[in-house]
This record gives sequence, C-alpha cells and structure tokens, in this order.
Amino acid sequence: MKLRTILAATAAIGLGAGALPAAAETFRAATWNVSGSPNDVFLNDFADQVREATGGEIDFEIFPGGVLLPADGTLPGIASGVAQLANITAAYIPSDMPVDAVTADLSFAADDQLALAFAKTEVGFFNEQMQKEIRGHDLVFVTSFSIGIYYPICSFDLSSVDDLDGRKVRTSSATQIEFATQYGAVPVSVPASEIYTGIQRGSLDCAFGDALFLTDYFKLNEVAQSVYRLPLGSNATGGYYMNEDFWAERTPEERRAMFKALSRATARSMIGYQAKVDQAWEAAEAAGVALNEPSEADMAALAEFNEAFIAKLAQSEMDKRGIDDPTQLIDDMVAAMDKWKGLLEEVDTTDLDAVTALLDQEIFDRIDVETYGLD
Repeated sequence: MKLRTILAATAAIGLGAGALPAAAETFRAATWNVSGSPNDVFLNDFADQVREATGGEIDFEIFPGGVLLPADGTLPGIASGVAQLANITAAYIPSDMPVDAVTADLSFAADDQLALAFAKTEVGFFNEQMQKEIRGHDLVFVTSFSIGIYYPICSFDLSSVDDLDGRKVRTSSATQIEFATQYGAVPVSVPASEIYTGIQRGSLDCAFGDALFLTDYFKLNEVAQSVYRLPLGSNATGGYYMNEDFWAERTPEERRAMFKALSRATARSMIGYQAKVDQAWEAAEAAGVALNEPSEADMAALAEFNEAFIAKLAQSEMDKRGIDDPTQLIDDMVAAMDKWKGLLEEVDTTDLDAVTALLDQEIFDRIDVETYGLD
C-alpha cells in the first residue's frame, strides 16, 4: 500500500492531476512503445471512442514512448494507479506473469495473426488460470493483440528448410531455435539493431521475423534475397490492462461503453496491422525479394513438430516456470485459435464492422459488467 500511495502521489504531482476537479478528471493511458506505434494508435482510438460515448465523463490522456511507464515497470504502474490503462509486454517480466508466458510460448504454433490475437483475448477473459494471475496483480484484463507471423528472411534464395543447414540464423524464441537446429541451422545471438548489417555483411544468413522486418522495423527488403513463407509462429505476450480501482469505480453502463470501445479498437488495430503486413509483402516484391511458398513436405514436417511441441508443452512449462499444470490453458488456447481461424474465414477481415461484430458476439458481449473484475 505504501508503494501504491507513493507512486500515485508522484503521478498526481508530476501531471498536475490534483489541480483538476473530480468531475473533470482526465485518466492516464500509457505505452512504452513509441508515438505512432500500433499500441499508441490503439490507445488513442479507444480514448476517442470512450470520450464520445460517455460525453467526456471518461477521458484519457495518452503517454507513449515510456514517458510515464517503462516496459518493465508497467505492471506496478497500473496496479498503483500511475496509469489507469496500459499495455504490458509480459515477456519482459516472466517471473511476474509466468502463466501468460505459456500463451506466448504456444504462439509458435500460430499461423494466423488475427486468429492468435483474438484467441489470446478470449482466453485472457475466460480461462481461470489466466484470470487468477491477472487478478493477483490487482489488474483487470481488457483485451489483447499479436504481432505478425514470423518467417525466415534470408540473404540467399531459401526454398526448403533443408537449405538452413549450416546457415547462421537469428531467431526470436527457444522453440524457433529447436525447430531450426533440427535442420542444421546455427543459432546466432544478434541484437535487433544489427540484423540489417548482419545480413548485409554475411555474418547472418537469416532472421526469423514478420513482414514488417522487411519495411517498417529494419528495412530488410534492401538486403534480403528471399522470404520462405513457412509460418514459424508469433508472440502473443501480455495485452491491455486496467487499474482495478478505476474499473470498480465505473458504473456498469460505463464499463459496457468501454468494452464496446475496446472491441472496436481491437478490431481496427489488428485490421490495420494486417494491412501493413500486406503492404510489406508488396514492397518486398517490388524490391526484388523472392516470396517463396513452403512445400507440402515442409508444411507437413512443421505440423508434426507442432503436434509434438504442444504435447510436451504443459510439462515443460511446469518445469521451467514453476506453475500449476497449464494443460487446460493450452487446450483452451489451441481450441480458440482453431475456432477463430474458422470464424475469420467467414467474414471479410478488412471490414471493421464485421470483425467488431464477431468480437462482440464471441467475447465482449459475453462478459457480465456487473461482476467482471470486481471479485
């Protein structure tokens, strides 16, 4: 309680919140990601919708770029009330959110970015083990997201996983290392800032990354020769969370208004991310990067690897993280990913209204605003 009091008081003094009358209070939403990032865009979209829906009664000021909360300080910052809403990257605090780390590890088996994001959101709300971890930190989970699907991006023309033999590869997870090394790849630890020069100079043959590695993030379309579009997962880590006191002090009508805004902002954010992925593929092709589709044999080998990976994941997570048996969580996540892939095949995934309606139907409208986050 002392830490909460100190942090909350510091925030109030630093931001001048104490000078505002209660009726005109502006709440704080934060992201450690830079201004203009998908997380910053999401928060601004949500804030605009809630402001309009509540006639200004709920108004958020957005603090991007870690100016309010750093990546590894976001969890205590939300819990203490420095911010009322923020995104947490659980990968930076694995000891605090080991259960969430299970879903991040399981992301290797994902091959659809939107399905993964929406599955993680659904499981975040409805899986008991996930909720127990979240509520134990005095947080209220409100939605999630996912980065793009990872593929091998290489300095040579990669057209089979067998071509990875002897190649120096920069991966993003232990499971990617396990998969790549079975084909003779040599894992190399390279900072993100050195991926471009590594591929350019030959100290790195491939980097496993999403399409935006080619454009927005590292401009690898300038130095890469090919992308082998064998889906090697993603990283659905953490999500967006609210301060429990802020949530409890809202009326049921205000909570429902926030859920409506969260649903639409989640849909818009992921549709926008997918549009940027499509643009990145187009830019890569225009730059002469070969986009090689995986062979049936390689897809079958990946499916076999994923089946074995999922089968041993629960025991691996218990051994590695010291958590209770996450079998139900893994089953829920796998089922949700499969379900969302099917649901999204039935709609135009560029249609904001259609995707929002699905999120409302399958997730947000199912939540009881009279009780959720209040126990």
